[in-house]
Amino acid sequence: MKKKEGGEERTSERKSRVRDRVYASIKGAIIGGAFEPGRRLVEVKLAEDMKASRTPVREALQKLEKEGLIYRHPKQGFAVKGVTEDEVDEVFGLRGILEGYAGFLATGRIEKDELTSLEEIIAREEACLEDMNQGEFIRLDGEFHDALYKAAKNTRLYDLLNDLRDYMYRYRVIILRYQGKPQLAVDDHKEMVASIRSKNPGRVARLVRKHMTRGKDVIKRKIRQDQEPRI
Repeated sequence: MKKKEGGEERTSERKSRVRDRVYASIKGAIIGGAFEPGRRLVEVKLAEDMKASRTPVREALQKLEKEGLIYRHPKQGFAVKGVTEDEVDEVFGLRGILEGYAGFLATGRIEKDELTSLEEIIAREEACLEDMNQGEFIRLDGEFHDALYKAAKNTRLYDLLNDLRDYMYRYRVIILRYQGKPQLAVDDHKEMVASIRSKNPGRVARLVRKHMTRGKDVIKRKIRQDQEPRI
């Protein structure tokens, strides 16, 4: 009996790993831009591509639909949901308030090693600009903001900002591809750190909000451009 139970447990663990892998793979392709808005996601094809059964794919698609990343296509399967101006306004509005407050708090609470860490991330961002490793730059940008959240030392605030993480990763990809000027982000980060060093919490909060507004405007321009009729 114990042997049977052990075998069932291993089978359950394998299924769970496959489920997690399939979900992470599809979600990563959506927020990373590999699956563009409007792309059809057909269960059978995804299962073949991922060398998995249809069950974990179906479960992943249902979960992603609930998260608002995909929608049911009228004809068959699902499709990747595009970014809307209303969504961008909502997410950036929340992030501007929350992250501005995080920057305000971090200015008075940051420790020496945390400040050094922010400066090291900026140095890695600048090094990344030389060979323009897009994926690595996006990762570092997220790392900078995450370090800023942590320096605020407010667990509930950190959790609220983390709830927006997937949206922000997707937006970072769009901003970098469309704007094509990552140096602006690095310059913003430098100004934030300089203001933290000079103990100016109000300026840090304003810089963060300005940073958010620029990113929001880039994405909204991209949305409007995509909506323009093609001649």
